[in-house]
Amino acid sequence: MVGEGFRAVGGIMPKYAISGLGVTPQGTLPGVSAEKLAWDAVELALVDSGLSRREINGYIFQPGFGEGTTGMAAGRAGLGAQTTLQINSSGASGILAIASAIGLIESGIAEYVVCVHATNARSQTVTVGEGEENQYAPFGLFSPGAHSALMAQSYFHKYGTNSADLAEIAVALRGNASLRPDALMFNRPLTVEMHQNSRFIVRPLRLFDYCLVTDGAIAFIVTTADRARDLRNRPVEILGLGSCHDVGQGHSRGANSVLGLPEFNVEPAKSRVFGAAGLDLADIDVFQFYDAFTVIVALQLEAWGLCGPGEAGDWIRAGHFSWNSPQPCNTSGTLHSWGYVQGFTHIAEGIRQLRGEGGATQVPNAKTALVTNVGITGAGQAQSAVIFGAS
Repeated sequence: MVGEGFRAVGGIMPKYAISGLGVTPQGTLPGVSAEKLAWDAVELALVDSGLSRREINGYIFQPGFGEGTTGMAAGRAGLGAQTTLQINSSGASGILAIASAIGLIESGIAEYVVCVHATNARSQTVTVGEGEENQYAPFGLFSPGAHSALMAQSYFHKYGTNSADLAEIAVALRGNASLRPDALMFNRPLTVEMHQNSRFIVRPLRLFDYCLVTDGAIAFIVTTADRARDLRNRPVEILGLGSCHDVGQGHSRGANSVLGLPEFNVEPAKSRVFGAAGLDLADIDVFQFYDAFTVIVALQLEAWGLCGPGEAGDWIRAGHFSWNSPQPCNTSGTLHSWGYVQGFTHIAEGIRQLRGEGGATQVPNAKTALVTNVGITGAGQAQSAVIFGAS
């Protein structure tokens, strides 16, 4: 029998849930260290859940750009953390932190695990990727943007698409964010013309093909579904997880090449996350796709099956993607227009939507959310996915 407040989605009883969420202001926050931002997010998550700080006995953090974090916030917040774990698979880390937290709980090491990512890259004027040492440097690939530019060029060549197609994605992302007072780009709409007139950063990607760089932090608490039902705020169920990792160079799926392919292979992650949840694509009410660059959004829309190969631009032109469309995506504007807390941004918005906290862009009656993360790492491309369910 399903416990009160929880339901079996797809016939599968959820075992784990998010029981607390903390989101700091986003933007330029001078004079605030990344560690202090992490601490602030943890405090907000504690208040949201109603847990005492000593009940948190697991701490997982992803170090951010800027000053980075070392995990000191766990001690400064007075947590009862008996295990502290640093995790970093670039943009895929947020969802992998959920998986790691479940591992700590399943093993009996912890009961409540807080996952945190904090960054002060904007106030530290960090150019993300600048000067990084990696094996792609001889090819001039010093940043994730350079890798993504190769993906975009391949995408254009294979499908006959162009920059105006990516502009549709940027405009849609900004359109969602422009309605949200908590977004950095609130009340600042974008047009295709503005996108097309913006300067190139790495050809063929323009300024508005890139996401923001901001200061801010997000924390959330993972525990069992049984424990979560007794906490202060309505929990969000973790219905399924999936991941895959290309260990070949760049985005070549093992082809030993730095050239970006014009598509993503998400099948391993897709089959696992939907299989675990007992759901399929038609059962998802809201989508949060990783959006460091517009081309990455296009590739995901197509790989996850919302539209056909090369059709992302036309799919959005036809009236999809926005928060009030039949298949709403990235309802806060996420990395492109809300704020840059890597994959934690999408997790937070997925949680908010299922708790009815999406404000002006709340999807009516949202019960399920698919959240994806993508990481461009020195070890290849990492992808992770989670399906959340409303309790």
